[in-house]
Amino acid sequence: MRHPPRVLILARLVSDAAELRATAAWLEERRSALEAHGVVARAASFTSTAPGGELARLAAELDVDLLLADASDELLAAGAPDEQLTAVLAETPCDVALLVPRDATPEGPMLVPFGGAEHDWAAVELGAWLARSKEVPLRLAGATAVRERGRRDASRLLSHGALAVQRVLGISAEPLLTPPGEDGMLEASREAGLLVVGLSTRWHREGLGAARLRLAREAAPPTLLVRRGLRPGGLAPPAALTRFTWSIRA
Repeated sequence: MRHPPRVLILARLVSDAAELRATAAWLEERRSALEAHGVVARAASFTSTAPGGELARLAAELDVDLLLADASDELLAAGAPDEQLTAVLAETPCDVALLVPRDATPEGPMLVPFGGAEHDWAAVELGAWLARSKEVPLRLAGATAVRERGRRDASRLLSHGALAVQRVLGISAEPLLTPPGEDGMLEASREAGLLVVGLSTRWHREGLGAARLRLAREAAPPTLLVRRGLRPGGLAPPAALTRFTWSIRA
């Protein structure tokens, strides 16, 4: 098969051994529900006093392609990861995506703000796979021109992202130019089914940063915050010679 199915691993770590049995039962219910819909899934739960490092180790041992976790309340409140989430982001070898859920999941395209930075490429890659899976459009968004500052619009940069997606996945990406700043991206997100945002390369020092924190808090659709893996991950097709590691200057 060109794109072999992947296995979904459900994992939950608890601090108290008394919670282990109930946690295992909860995971099994969800595993069974997924398999009823044709999704191959496995489940694991265990106790840990350092869940961040344990999850990173589990992802490495099982050669995981993507680690998906909930964005913690602390991250959305302070804009910076706590000790455990820092361990996940710093030590997990594969791509990491943190989900900020909403009360409802609207229908609509995958929207990826794209500036050509390292983690933006991982966001594009993940957004493209999700768009292909859900059979919805993929939109790459960048800023309109700011003539008075001598800044051209982001369309050239967006075209490079679109070309890479076409080359690797064989799907198209629509360019979307928005007013500079968070307000323009927030407005664009109203039509999206999911917003996929790459983390800053300075997340170690700055956390999410003001712009990404506002998007995570206020965007209309669920939001994924993506950190590129420390090694080539499985989201790229096996035939690809390299990951998206090159950068473009707008």
